[in-house]
Amino acid sequence: MHNFTHGDKRVVFTVLSGEVVGSEKLSETRVTTTGGVPVNGKDGDLTPVRVSSVSIINHEFWVKTADGVEHDVKLRGVDIPLRTGQDISLISALKKDGSPLHTILLNHTASKRWVLRDAGVLNTELELTPFNWKTVLIVSGLCVAGVATAGLGLLAAGGYLCFALYQGSQRKKLLISDLNAYLEKLDTLVASRGRAPSPVQAESPVEAELSFELDSPAPTQSAAEPESPTLNSDSVRRALSRNL
Repeated sequence: MHNFTHGDKRVVFTVLSGEVVGSEKLSETRVTTTGGVPVNGKDGDLTPVRVSSVSIINHEFWVKTADGVEHDVKLRGVDIPLRTGQDISLISALKKDGSPLHTILLNHTASKRWVLRDAGVLNTELELTPFNWKTVLIVSGLCVAGVATAGLGLLAAGGYLCFALYQGSQRKKLLISDLNAYLEKLDTLVASRGRAPSPVQAESPVEAELSFELDSPAPTQSAAEPESPTLNSDSVRRALSRNL
């Protein structure tokens, strides 16, 4: 797990890395109808009827991690091309109840990247900068005091409200900026791990010597020289007697 901390805010991110072992997409169609309302109360005159449809893609795929466990992932409203055998990493932020908010999907095999939720969307869904009700109470108190102070309290309430809104917007911008920077670093870290080559196993000296002996050709033996015939004294006498 990876932790993002900004002041008193803390967000936990998880990374699911593995091989895609199954992928399925289903299309959900929503049809809405508008119009058909009587005009000026007359049943004969109706507004034009308009029919609109919206198709939503529900993507479900399975990721098998290095420990052999298969994890089910469901995406809604996004169309991401995935096929069986590809290596991917999915970065997700955890809500307070532990449910994931899928943020970035990296396809290491295809060298592609999809941002499912940026820092602004995460800020809204995780409620990192909620509405400050304390400001409302202070402004309300100043307004009530303004009645007794001939409007001075109302001016103070207006000034404090503008100051509080400005401070809140600045805090929100700073948090989103820091969260974006953290997501980029986490994205780079996960991408570098996905592209890391597998270590090369070095041969031991014994294995290297054996392979050399097996691959080297065997020495060739030179052909034996033919033996010269041996001459003795008896054979010489017989040869001379024939000539005579």
